[in-house]
Amino acid sequence: MTIETLFLLSSGLFLGWSLGANDAGNVFGTAVGSRMIRFSTAVVVCSIFMVLGAVWSGEGVSRGLVELSSVSVLGGAFMVALAAAIAVFLMIRTGIQVSTTQALIGSLLGWNAFAGVATDITVFLQVVSTWVLGPLLAAAMAMAMMWIVKLILRNSRIGLIRLDGYTRLALLGSGALGAYSLGANNIANVVAVFLPSQPFPALSWQGFEISP
Repeated sequence: MTIETLFLLSSGLFLGWSLGANDAGNVFGTAVGSRMIRFSTAVVVCSIFMVLGAVWSGEGVSRGLVELSSVSVLGGAFMVALAAAIAVFLMIRTGIQVSTTQALIGSLLGWNAFAGVATDITVFLQVVSTWVLGPLLAAAMAMAMMWIVKLILRNSRIGLIRLDGYTRLALLGSGALGAYSLGANNIANVVAVFLPSQPFPALSWQGFEISP
């Protein structure tokens, strides 16, 4: 692999860094802010489970994002990832919460317009619909879960010390699950744009072939 190829892949690293800097707060922000979980503990748990989610469950999302726009040139993939990374980085610096998915979708649409590639409207509308349905579904689930927890606490005799311990464990468990989901979903934002033009050969090991 040449130095030029490594350079063209570097924007993916920049986008991955921006993703971690922006989205990790969504997972453990409240737990760390309330000092229920230490920042160092949150970083370790978040890092481990994000990697696990990306490796075990991230391929399907990555392949799906390619359907929106297939950037067949490595230089184009570099520019798409770099544009999204810069947009996310600038918003982080100004303290604005931003979605890396939305930044990448906008960058892909820009590439489609530049390269004269048709955008799959069906895939685009599916992605946009999740930006509306996701918050609504999360709100409904939060209300239901809070009602269940309130009912349990009302009918139990858990002491304050034990309740505090249970709360910390629950925050740690939900944070780990959130980090796994974050890795599984958002790994596509980093690698999907490089899939059509990636330079890595297929790997074989003891009769098994691993296609990148």
